[in-house]
Amino acid sequence: MSGLLLDPAIDLWSDWGLLGVPDPAKDQGTLFDLPPFRDFIEAAYPGYAFHTWAERLIALLQRVADGELNRLIVCCPPRLGKSLLVSKLFPAYWVSRYPTRFCAIASYSAELAYAHSREARHYYRSVGHPLSKDSTAVGNWLTPDRGGCIAAGVRGPFTGKGYALGIIDDPYKGPEDANSAGQRQKLIEWFQSVWHTRAEPGVNGSAGAAQVVVLTRWHQDDLIGWLLQQESGEAPQQWHVLNLPAIAEPPQQQIKFPATCTIEPDWRQPGEPLCPERFPLVELEQIRIRAGSYWWNALYQQRPSPAEGLLFQRVWFRTTAGTHAHSGRSFAAVVLSCDLSFKGGAENDYCGFCLLGLLPDQEARHPAVQANTRGEQLHPSAARVRLTAEPQGGVVHRIEVIWSQHHRLDLPGVVNFLGQTLASLGQGLSPDAVLIEDAANGPAVCQLLQRQIPGLIAVRPSGSKVSRAHAVAPLLEAGQLAFRSGNEALISELLGFPNGAHDDLVDAFCQGVIWLQTQHWRSQGKATPRPLLFSR
Repeated sequence: MSGLLLDPAIDLWSDWGLLGVPDPAKDQGTLFDLPPFRDFIEAAYPGYAFHTWAERLIALLQRVADGELNRLIVCCPPRLGKSLLVSKLFPAYWVSRYPTRFCAIASYSAELAYAHSREARHYYRSVGHPLSKDSTAVGNWLTPDRGGCIAAGVRGPFTGKGYALGIIDDPYKGPEDANSAGQRQKLIEWFQSVWHTRAEPGVNGSAGAAQVVVLTRWHQDDLIGWLLQQESGEAPQQWHVLNLPAIAEPPQQQIKFPATCTIEPDWRQPGEPLCPERFPLVELEQIRIRAGSYWWNALYQQRPSPAEGLLFQRVWFRTTAGTHAHSGRSFAAVVLSCDLSFKGGAENDYCGFCLLGLLPDQEARHPAVQANTRGEQLHPSAARVRLTAEPQGGVVHRIEVIWSQHHRLDLPGVVNFLGQTLASLGQGLSPDAVLIEDAANGPAVCQLLQRQIPGLIAVRPSGSKVSRAHAVAPLLEAGQLAFRSGNEALISELLGFPNGAHDDLVDAFCQGVIWLQTQHWRSQGKATPRPLLFSR
């Protein structure tokens, strides 16, 4: 009977530990004398494309498996295949090499962590390694030697078991999660109080549990940003960093890491793409345009802050002649956008007001108008130039910020300020609409203001403040927005956003730009920058 159970044709599980029968394979050392990780990949995943970046990462993971590398950070662009290597194939290889020890996988949700663990279990079995029959769940599977793999979402429990290899992959669900200071702090607290406490200590002077953290950068203070900050403290972890920008940068532009870290050198010349087989340079350039500099620098170049360190860059800001008092322009549409707070105390939030004008198509694009602006003398035939001709100097801005102000006002003060402002606006600057945010002020306040202020529209916002700013940033970068003199406070807030002390003018500005773009610009069939939808 036992012979039948031990017959590989009958006993498909080969569960020596459960039967209490000595495993001859273990005696021969075949479970431990495994081939290198690269050979394991070829066996478990036939047809895997070993691109150059993957070869570099595979070599580093091999050092982790060999015990030569204990701390590894991997930063790379989305859709490259990092999770396949780090969170699926590598745990399978590692557990097959150390069947008495545990690997832990954490991601932003339990479902994603379980999906990684399920694939790791599949690759583990696909090369002939057995599972224990009494524990094969995707979130907690065991080998016959009682090691295995556990998985959970970040901020979730890892109770009951420790781990000798910990992998954190994509701990942020998306930009809303990464841009939330509260969510970032919760992740740090989970990392300190749960994740670290489950790591196995070293034995007889050996290093403790190995840690691998892999993600696409979203924010300068994300988990990797925090880990690098800790290197200046009393207990540096001496991380080895594989930082892979989508396009290689010159040495003087490369990110500077703490002196306690070791850096895997970039093998490319400046300007070369990371994985031309999947993302050739021409496609990366299109992604750069569609994403805008903020997301390009963060997600693709692994530099979560632009050169100035914030969302809006100073070099994007363009000024135009004219002031609030003297228009000198005729606009296709004018809007007064308001970000309101009805508490007038000295410590309360400001109310922000921003007056924006949409330039008519012929004024923005007619070459004759451009020449007049430059003070050039025109030939009489210039009047016959087609209005749809493109200017020679490139894209011309279409939305102009006429003026912006912020004040601490209560509700009566807001009504008085808006009434006086609307009455004082000169010819051509009377707004077609006065916008206030519906969700923040409530229906009763909106109804009161609509009775008092002609042309007032309650706008229901879509997304967070940061997401709305991201929608406007590509327009500013592309030269579609310009500012008249006198808007220095707004420009200062934009440069400091989202870390500045105040954002009321930013909110009013973004609300007005998005409304003009949606109600007038897009409705007239004008081309606008196409947003990029991010995925992992």
